[in-house]
Amino acid sequence: MTDQSADIPAAAPPPGWGEKEPEKKHTKLRRRFGLGLAVFFALVLIVGAIHLWEELPCGGYDNGVHSIGGQCVGITDADHIFHESYTEVQNLIAEENERVAGGHVVTVAFLGTFTFGEVSPMDPVRMQRSLEGAYTAQMRANHTHHLSDPTPQIRLVLANVGGQQEQWEKVVDDLLPMTEDPEAPLVAVTGMGVSIESTRQIAERLSTANVPMVSSAVTADGLEHREIPGLLRAAPSNTQYVRALRAYMDGLEEKPRATLVYDHNDPDLFVTTLRRAYEEHLSGFTTGHPQEYVGTTLGDSPEPGLFSSVTLNVCASNNDTILFAGRSPDLNEFLASLAERGCKERHLRILFAVTGLSILDNSEVMSHLRKGNMSLVYASATDPRWRTSAGEDNVPEHYMAFATAFHTHVGNGDEGALKNGYALVNHDAVAVATEAIRISNEREQEGLPTAEEVHTQLMLLNSAHAVPAGGGVLSYSDNLAGEAVGRYVPIVELPMEEDAPLPDPYVISD
Repeated sequence: MTDQSADIPAAAPPPGWGEKEPEKKHTKLRRRFGLGLAVFFALVLIVGAIHLWEELPCGGYDNGVHSIGGQCVGITDADHIFHESYTEVQNLIAEENERVAGGHVVTVAFLGTFTFGEVSPMDPVRMQRSLEGAYTAQMRANHTHHLSDPTPQIRLVLANVGGQQEQWEKVVDDLLPMTEDPEAPLVAVTGMGVSIESTRQIAERLSTANVPMVSSAVTADGLEHREIPGLLRAAPSNTQYVRALRAYMDGLEEKPRATLVYDHNDPDLFVTTLRRAYEEHLSGFTTGHPQEYVGTTLGDSPEPGLFSSVTLNVCASNNDTILFAGRSPDLNEFLASLAERGCKERHLRILFAVTGLSILDNSEVMSHLRKGNMSLVYASATDPRWRTSAGEDNVPEHYMAFATAFHTHVGNGDEGALKNGYALVNHDAVAVATEAIRISNEREQEGLPTAEEVHTQLMLLNSAHAVPAGGGVLSYSDNLAGEAVGRYVPIVELPMEEDAPLPDPYVISD
């Protein structure tokens, strides 16, 4: 029998037989998803590594302080020590904050420049004294009845905006949500001690959010409640400094002949408003041509010969008084130039305005004054002789109580600690904020005061609620919105010939 199957042709293989089976669609999707997930996690790791890299140089992860532009900026108490000279006072602040935690407590932020680049408007010494003054006020607020009933308790945090305040937006962004903290809400900001444009921007941002502010050493005119609602001063304004100088000049036996010397760096609010105040209130004393120079940009070293031409013109003017509108580093260089002038037979008086002058302990500058037959007369927020003249009419009523508290908590008996004035004005700023908080707390309400409620009390800080501060009994009202009525503005003459403050001190009135 014939095998018929052999005659039947073999079936053709199906199309694609022997080739790799096409990859299923869902398999491709899985692979793409896996690849995308891997990329996502890689990005997360990269972002996390960058964030960790920013955090690690500044005390560790998630402590509120970040490395930006080579500086540690942000909000903390002592999780990061901003400068070695602040170690003791930051730890003391943190210790007090821990003590009050969990109770009836609100937060006050001290905003300032706690780190320093090559160019900075502040320095570690002034900032150390500023912190010590703020801490002294915190302790007085929490442990005594000097600033009304000690409730709510005050938690103090430090908000560092960097050496030139360039990182202020990030810090303010972090501050604002703190007003909603149910346990210790942010209700006020103090500090803000530099009269530059970024301070105005900070204040305007906080004002928009109804966060009250008390500046410590901001003196530029225009940085107060009248222009920026919710912003008060603890130190005098440039206008008040110049009015104090006017009172001094009016009391001289012979009318001075003055030359105005000013820095032409217009963006510097301190310099421009001081010059304007001179022109408005002391124009009756000026003769001849004003002298301008291009000064340091908030900390640059003055160029050699910066004041050579100005010094020659001062001699040619035959005037005996200079109204100086510039920064302290420029003043030091100017005095050095004047000490070598060719008209040293004529005594020269240099007028200035400053919160507190650090050259009091600068033997080189004092040598310039003596060598150049000069005196430096400045209006200030403090007089280094107040401590030895307490109880007299020319010393603020509560200054001695402040000084005693300061040395009890941080001063360690160092009599020089109060000379530059920054401890006093920062103590007073926290004291003013505390008084506004305590007024808010007295109202019939549940829970803790809010920033907005404290904001509404600022213009009630008068009469029964005037603040017993170290620089005077301070009052605030719409009559002189933002200015501290009752603030002493002493005149200090260097070299000091007297052991006591000058009589009849200028006191800000409304």
